[in-house]
Amino acid sequence: MTTHRIGIIADSTRTRPYGHNIHTAWNGLPNVEVVALADPDATVHAARAAECHAARTYTDYRAMLAAEHPDFVSICPHYYDLHAQWMLDAIAAGVKGIYIEKPMTRTLAEADAVIAAAERSGAKIAVAHQWGRFRHSVVAARQWIHDGRIGELRQLRGHGKCDARGGAHDLFVLGTHVLDLMRSIAGDVAWATGHVRKAGREVTVEDIGDGAEGIGPLAGDAVQGCYAFRSGVTASFESYVHPAGAVETVGLEVWGTEGAISIRNGGQEIAVYPKPALRPADGTPQWETYAIPILGRDGTALQGAAGGHRLNQLAVEDLIAAWEHGREPYASARAATAALEMAMAIFEGERTQRRVSFPMTTRENPFAVWLASGRA
Repeated sequence: MTTHRIGIIADSTRTRPYGHNIHTAWNGLPNVEVVALADPDATVHAARAAECHAARTYTDYRAMLAAEHPDFVSICPHYYDLHAQWMLDAIAAGVKGIYIEKPMTRTLAEADAVIAAAERSGAKIAVAHQWGRFRHSVVAARQWIHDGRIGELRQLRGHGKCDARGGAHDLFVLGTHVLDLMRSIAGDVAWATGHVRKAGREVTVEDIGDGAEGIGPLAGDAVQGCYAFRSGVTASFESYVHPAGAVETVGLEVWGTEGAISIRNGGQEIAVYPKPALRPADGTPQWETYAIPILGRDGTALQGAAGGHRLNQLAVEDLIAAWEHGREPYASARAATAALEMAMAIFEGERTQRRVSFPMTTRENPFAVWLASGRA
């Protein structure tokens, strides 16, 4: 059996340099060897290398790529200005596959360039939309929808985390989880509209500033998007600032002609409502809740950090299989780009005050385009 060489790329000079433990995704898997970790902050090398079992450490990721020739790399930082460059450099170095923290890139133009480079080289890219693609409860809920448990699919209602980052920041860094899940259920989007507010009013060009975590230009403490899918399904997404941290909102309801399924808190909470609309009168049916655990490699139920680690494992196992069988990863770069496009469409809809058709013609950050135009 082939042993795959793994390289880890991180940057402890940036915010959340190891993301959601993207560096340890390979721990516990057969036929992999983490050969090296690259982080410009040498003071963290010993501790981080111990976490992911890296044999060697580097301060320059390009030097690591050149010296170690990894088959697969994890790109970890929850910071986005260098995501595209890291991927392009890894692809140029000849890697077979990349596992990267979401969202994949800052802009659609960056995503297009990375996908084109990967297609030329044959490299596969998997993006860490773990819970929407691999969590066992979400897989079950998606199967229930496919099997017609709630009748014919009609509408999806998505919500961001709505904590202190609510609004545009939440849409960009967390909303792509929900938007990717929407697409995995309803298919491709035909068009969208968007609404972005700040302090209860429409945003203007003067509100645009530098977004956190290297996102680029950003504005708005409340966002709402409406989507029309080519399948005929409609959807909405909203996020707003809730200083107390309304984290239980993240997820969506899926409504059909005979009922609804609620997927909340990263898929940890699953419930089914057996009627086509909520009816609060006494005596009407209640939500039926389900506890579906994450299962380990040996079939045992996992919780907490162990469950999160298993989701990362499932993502990189699928990435390896995608390379071996010449297919796209389930959490692919194309799927991640489509989710990012749904987020960008909200910004573009606000900028243009028009319906946004897919695929979007604006491939740069709509707020950057707005700043360049100077339109108030």
